[in-house]
Amino acid sequence: MLKFIIILFVPLLLAAQIQWQKDFSTALAVAKKSNKPLMIFYESKNCHWCKKMVQETLHNKKVKDRINKEVIAVKIWKERNDYPASFRAKYTPTTFFITPTQKQIIRPVLGYVNVAYFLSYLDDVKRRKKRYKLF
Repeated sequence: MLKFIIILFVPLLLAAQIQWQKDFSTALAVAKKSNKPLMIFYESKNCHWCKKMVQETLHNKKVKDRINKEVIAVKIWKERNDYPASFRAKYTPTTFFITPTQKQIIRPVLGYVNVAYFLSYLDDVKRRKKRYKLF
C-alpha cells in the first residue's frame, strides 16, 4: 500500500515544482534546443529577500506553471563562478530574462517582487518575444 501511495504522489510533487536546470550551461543548451527564453535567478546563500522571493513568489502555483511552460529556469549563486560574468549582479536577488543567444529581453529585475509583479514580467517577456521576433 505504501508503495502505491509513493508511486501515486511522487509525480504530483515533482510536477508542482519549478524545473530548475542544474547549471547555466545546461540551461542555455536546453533554451537553444527548445527555443525558449532563459530565466536566470541570481541569489546568495544568506540573502533574506532571495529566500522570501523563493518561498512567496516562486512557490506560487501560477508562477510555477508559467515558468515551466514559458521559460527555461536556472538558479545561479553569487558565491560560485560557474556562469558568465555578465550575469553577476550587485544585488540579490536579481532575475534576468535572456534569449538563447544571451541577448537581454527585458531589463534585469532587481530585488524581491511579489506574485503580481512577477507575472507581469513574464507577460513582458512573452510579449517582447512575439512582438520583436527575438528568436
